[in-house]
Amino acid sequence: MKSYRLLWVLHLSIIGTLFLSCTNDDDQPNTVPESQMPNYTVIGENFQSVFQFNYKGTPEEWDLFNLTEENNINREYLTLRQVSEVLTFFSYAAGSFSAIQRNYITGESTFLNEFYTVSNERSVFWGANSENKLYLGYFSPDGTTNYGIRTIDLSSDQEIDLILEYNVTDVFEPLYYEGRLLITFLDERSNYKLAVLDTDSNNLIKTFDFGKAVPSIMINKDGDMIIFNGNTESDYEFTVYDIRTLEIIREEAFSINRYFSAGPIQSEASIINEKLYYLNLYAQPSTIPFGPAIYDFNSKTNRIIDMISIVLQVQNELGQDIELTAFDYNEESRTFLMGYAILKSAETLEGGILVISEEGILLRNTKLGFAPTRFISN
Repeated sequence: MKSYRLLWVLHLSIIGTLFLSCTNDDDQPNTVPESQMPNYTVIGENFQSVFQFNYKGTPEEWDLFNLTEENNINREYLTLRQVSEVLTFFSYAAGSFSAIQRNYITGESTFLNEFYTVSNERSVFWGANSENKLYLGYFSPDGTTNYGIRTIDLSSDQEIDLILEYNVTDVFEPLYYEGRLLITFLDERSNYKLAVLDTDSNNLIKTFDFGKAVPSIMINKDGDMIIFNGNTESDYEFTVYDIRTLEIIREEAFSINRYFSAGPIQSEASIINEKLYYLNLYAQPSTIPFGPAIYDFNSKTNRIIDMISIVLQVQNELGQDIELTAFDYNEESRTFLMGYAILKSAETLEGGILVISEEGILLRNTKLGFAPTRFISN
């Protein structure tokens, strides 16, 4: 059920410990207008705790919350989902799944203890949620690859099962948005499919069949569903759908030297004003695995930020190696946010947030005593 799809998050399971220590003026790589500093919320963790860090760029203010102490969120939680202002942390213990929901703005929390107990009837491999329901993706019976969804209504405790497809080859993470649960999988012939579930009626309203083309899914700021699909690492079909009617709004072909994986890519890419702000993957063996990039649909140009030079600059200033851990594009400030971790010892993990302009200039390094793992969408 682990929702992290990026390699750097998996690395965090073997690194260390968190406290907060923001930068002072001498630590700033560049002097920039305060109006250019972003506001953001990020989740991070160490061996003991999970943290939420709220940062306001102008004037510079911040809040740190220990979610393990406040909400009993174990750092070994399986999945973090976000629906509007509510974060849902799924966990597993003693044969049962539980969840803790936290409004990241107000701090209000709800505990959903042992909402599903494991049995031989189903093999559960992911969890998701809407505002008032939980969803479990499973194979049933255990040992088969018959793909189903269990819906648990939190207001009535009603449970409904729905079989999506029999004998599937592989499954991918789901994506929920405003009454639609988007579920990507490979069928028994290894064709990529996307099932769209209406969560209000619990009806499967459409199944897209992409054949051998890999579908990568995101929701834009207007609430439309965007799907990239292609058969190579560079040529893509870019299609925008109305999330309610599933009618096509726009279609376009584009080419970019980046492989996007199947399923949701919300943490890897966003489209704003005819530009794709995405996470570029560096060819191995690179000293770093990834960095920000911008593709302009109008000019058909691709700008890749020199993240290797930025990482070297930060490492020289800190006198230590860093490992990049999280990525986001902040539309309000028009900056990229890159989280990083520093393994100081077997028991100590520190980190920080790099603010980078669209031109590839390092604007600020806010040092933290923890490793950021995920930026929260505001």
